[in-house]
Amino acid sequence: MYISKLSIRNYRNFKNVSLNFEKGVNTIIGENGSGKTNLFQALRILVDESMPRHTRFYESDFNRSIGDWVGHWIVIQIEFSELDSSEEAQAIAMHKVGEMDELDKNKGTYTVYFRPRIDIRRSLFELSENADKNSDKLEELLKSVSLIDYETVFTGRGNIDFSIDRDYLQYVGNFELMEFPNPDDEQTDIYGVKMYGVSIPNEFACTYAKALRDVEADLRSFRNNPLINLLRDKESKIEIAEKQKIEQQVETLNDNISKLEEVKNVSDGIGLSVKEAVGETYAPNISIKSELPDDMERLLQSLKLWVGDPDEGGHEGRLWELSLGGANLIYLSLKLLEFERVKKNNKIANFIIIEEPEAHIHTHIQKTLFDRIRKDNTQIFISTHSTHISSVSEIGSMNILARSKQYAEVFKPSQNIESKDIVRLERYLDANRTNLLFAKGVILVEGDAESILIPVMIKKVFGVSLDELGISLINIGSTGFQNIAILFSNDRVRRNCSILTDLDTSIVPLPKTKEEDDEFQRSCRNSQDSGIARKSALDDFCKDNDYILPFYGRYTFEVDFLKENNSYEVINVVKKEYSQKSRINEISIKLEDDDISISGKEILRLAEKFGKGWFAVMLSDHITHLTGIPKYILQAISFSLPVLSDRTLLSIMKYRLVNLSKSALRDDETDYTEILENLEQKEKESFDEALSYFKKTLSKDVITRFIEIYDRD
Repeated sequence: MYISKLSIRNYRNFKNVSLNFEKGVNTIIGENGSGKTNLFQALRILVDESMPRHTRFYESDFNRSIGDWVGHWIVIQIEFSELDSSEEAQAIAMHKVGEMDELDKNKGTYTVYFRPRIDIRRSLFELSENADKNSDKLEELLKSVSLIDYETVFTGRGNIDFSIDRDYLQYVGNFELMEFPNPDDEQTDIYGVKMYGVSIPNEFACTYAKALRDVEADLRSFRNNPLINLLRDKESKIEIAEKQKIEQQVETLNDNISKLEEVKNVSDGIGLSVKEAVGETYAPNISIKSELPDDMERLLQSLKLWVGDPDEGGHEGRLWELSLGGANLIYLSLKLLEFERVKKNNKIANFIIIEEPEAHIHTHIQKTLFDRIRKDNTQIFISTHSTHISSVSEIGSMNILARSKQYAEVFKPSQNIESKDIVRLERYLDANRTNLLFAKGVILVEGDAESILIPVMIKKVFGVSLDELGISLINIGSTGFQNIAILFSNDRVRRNCSILTDLDTSIVPLPKTKEEDDEFQRSCRNSQDSGIARKSALDDFCKDNDYILPFYGRYTFEVDFLKENNSYEVINVVKKEYSQKSRINEISIKLEDDDISISGKEILRLAEKFGKGWFAVMLSDHITHLTGIPKYILQAISFSLPVLSDRTLLSIMKYRLVNLSKSALRDDETDYTEILENLEQKEKESFDEALSYFKKTLSKDVITRFIEIYDRD
């Protein structure tokens, strides 16, 4: 028996989501604030015995996107698969829709509703049946409703997924159309059967390990210390004779300490001082006694962990002497051991919930820990924003949480992907590339030159990094674009993905027939033919997918870079790498030639000589705010860019003007300082005024070109 699905409606930052889970380890990845903690809280309400059974929700628990929460429901539902034949498991087994008297013994649901009480729901139903119903009457009815008028109900065997809008509108209510169901029609096949006298969480073994940011306080405490829980379980197994012997020894020790002359002197001194202050009549009798616990349970609770780093053999100290990472490892190990204890108690299902285990833990330990967690007969849920943990996670058992306006989205990256393609993806997604799963937008490139130079160009020209824009640029190397881009679709990760590649158009004129080609022309023709075939395949692959779009450089990245009036940057590399002035002049003349067959051939020769990747590294040292960015790269960034806020765009424009005022192109006599001052004045009026002024004044600037591309998109 395992959890195959979790559906959440209107709870915290979840408006309407559904997550599918697999047996074994399930990974929930997402950036900070995406809702990982809220998701685990929702899960624990239904499966964690340590959670309060009288669950209470508050106004702040309703998702903000629904506006006024009054009248709406919070619904959290778990679907179980592979139920066994036990009475407890069958208590949640689902009825088959349309076959009320037959049970589907393989699946079950357990649901919590936070909803208005039946009298409020009756009033809503009566309003919906009223011929002269209107929004004013609905508003008046809802004004009288408060949290006191809500109830928390647990049910089993429900058949409807309330995260689906159609079902929510039908079985909870359509507030816009003022249509509400009759609450006296119980429809237990839909809402489920109320769980009277049965506590489903009691039938589960569930251990929750909170985010490991600093667990030293928990390891010191009485209530939250997992060591205490483990020792408490052992106390009942100590033989009576051993208990009595140890308790008597502690009692004797207390008596001996209390009788020490030094202790008696302090006790007598305190008593005398009090008597002198208030007199014999009112002075209390005072003595000092040792109170080491003589009860076995309390004695075990006094035990403390002594620890030592593995590199310092033989040395042990108190817990706080260990690094935070070491303390976190110990805490997590204790929680896993605690789980092994409760797991033995004949439970119908076993769950471990671990929240962000990566805090303060070294990369190698993260990956080893994840790989070694016991998975036998246990379903494990791990949340993370660590690329190291996500890189060793299976795509098939991964859910991605993504932040959106007022609510979270859930992506299932393996949805409708064949198993062989999933295997390829899992082999490919190492720690560096896994960040594409966390990104708000993605650009895929297939060369070292692009992956090195594009981030530098954006940072130098725009004044912001791709990371600040929420874009991950991923070098796929020799892996085909299709193998990675398959992740991005309406079924899977709903994030825009740009594909950047070259058409490899020949830089030299080609004869009419390939038989007439010389060796260089033959090479150019072959590359051009490959570029045409690549474009055809990519265009076909991206067709009908709104989340993927290819962008093509006309020649190769190096040639297109040079054509953007960037001979200055390349010549600076030449000056640094060559010592003979005549050779430097010869190369520079070729690079500045307007004939692409000359300049293009020369930059390709340099890239080949130094190696494309290393040549890009050398070029990166000479990129400035004056470097030109090819249009197809601007288009790719625009498509992948999730949101360009007014504040970010304004900072880009100001950065541009500040740098141009310090250094502009030769023969450019524009007063950029004055333009910046005018822009700041326009900003006081409105952002639109400032933007319009910038675009009009610098109509040919690279930032204006980008803005126009983004606007069109």
